[in-house]
Amino acid sequence: MNILIVDPSTSYRKLVSELLSNEDIRITQAASGKEALEYLDKHKPSAVTLAHELGDMNSVHFLRQVNAIQGLQSIPKFLITSNASKEFKREAYDAGFTEIFIKSDFNTLKRAMHSLLIYATVNISAKVLYVEDTQSTADYTRFIMESAGWSVNHVKSGEAAAECLEKERFDLVVTDLVLEGALSGIGLIHLIRHGREEIRNTPILAVSGWNDLLRQVYVLKHGAGDFIAKPFHETDFLARAINLILSKKQLDESMASQKALHSKAHIDHVSGLNNRHYLDEFGHRMVQKSVNNNEAISVCIIDIDYFKSINDNHGHSVGDGVLMKLGELIKNSRHPRDVAVRYGGDEVVMIMPDCGQQQALSKLEQLRVEVEKLKPHGLDITATFGVASVDRHQGYDLNELLDSALEQNHGALDFNALFENADRSLYMAKNAGRNQICINQTLLDEAFSEPASPSI
Repeated sequence: MNILIVDPSTSYRKLVSELLSNEDIRITQAASGKEALEYLDKHKPSAVTLAHELGDMNSVHFLRQVNAIQGLQSIPKFLITSNASKEFKREAYDAGFTEIFIKSDFNTLKRAMHSLLIYATVNISAKVLYVEDTQSTADYTRFIMESAGWSVNHVKSGEAAAECLEKERFDLVVTDLVLEGALSGIGLIHLIRHGREEIRNTPILAVSGWNDLLRQVYVLKHGAGDFIAKPFHETDFLARAINLILSKKQLDESMASQKALHSKAHIDHVSGLNNRHYLDEFGHRMVQKSVNNNEAISVCIIDIDYFKSINDNHGHSVGDGVLMKLGELIKNSRHPRDVAVRYGGDEVVMIMPDCGQQQALSKLEQLRVEVEKLKPHGLDITATFGVASVDRHQGYDLNELLDSALEQNHGALDFNALFENADRSLYMAKNAGRNQICINQTLLDEAFSEPASPSI
């Protein structure tokens, strides 16, 4: 970003330069109007800040000459002056200055520099999906956006726009309301707002030849971020588009910060899996949702065999390495809806929605074999699995294997009941020799050799 500072005072140019200077900004200085105009005849800065009295001309005279130079009309221009009269400010705004600040107020000057940088974001980069079926309108509007340095993908129908959104991400969608094909502009807006999570927050600028209030309200209520009527002025269009793009970038930054905070609060830094706090917050809800919807669900407790001896004989750093490799294996092998949590020490809890007894057995047997092959730090490791599973068609039947757990939980089929059953199954698998699976307190071999008692 390049900022031009025009002021006959060397010390004031230095002061403004110091306020603006950072690694992303390049400062150019001019001591007079003539010197600045010679520079502007060959260069286009991101913004201009100037004093009113320039020695050889005043700011209003200077501004008229700047605006006569092709391509410089749209750049922000800031006046820094000691004249605070209302009449002078009105004359300066009428002349075309973007904003006016009082020179003697240092805090105001700092705010002016901040505002200058915001206005200079007219040169932001953006990737735009433009939907318009009238070629002449499309040519004009596309020229405006490409002149601002934006990448524009132009299509003529809502269906074509939907295909683009399946393949790419965009910083802005600009769409006419009346389009060729079956999908209207309103339909496209609805599709975006109710589509995949990745596209729902894409800013939308709706364009229409009708400018009645009812239509604007209707479009905005359906999810457009802003509305502009044809024919529109270039500056008005760019101002609305830039505002939407900047708002989206701020939203993205906010969401990234929230995601980082969520990760810090819910991710175990050793295994890379969710931590116990996450399980406490979401585990009960996941099970309750499956029970309420009569869907299959399985809860599994995985225990690394003889993990204490690994820590004792090889050190805790090796033990952490084992947990990290196990965490990677589980994350890579689980279904996207599955949740895996480091419950404590060497125990991992998995919640597997829409996964009944036979599916759980098959999935976890494959994982058990993969754990044997893992060999982190050259060590042979194994794991033992205890599982509680509810099949979909029997979602409301209480299996006798859970009677004691259900009594303790007042007959409720919930996370606590499943967890306690999985814990008992884990205990049975350990007593049977470890490195095996026990589901609903039935060992793996028995489960495959004959039908188990009705699953819970």
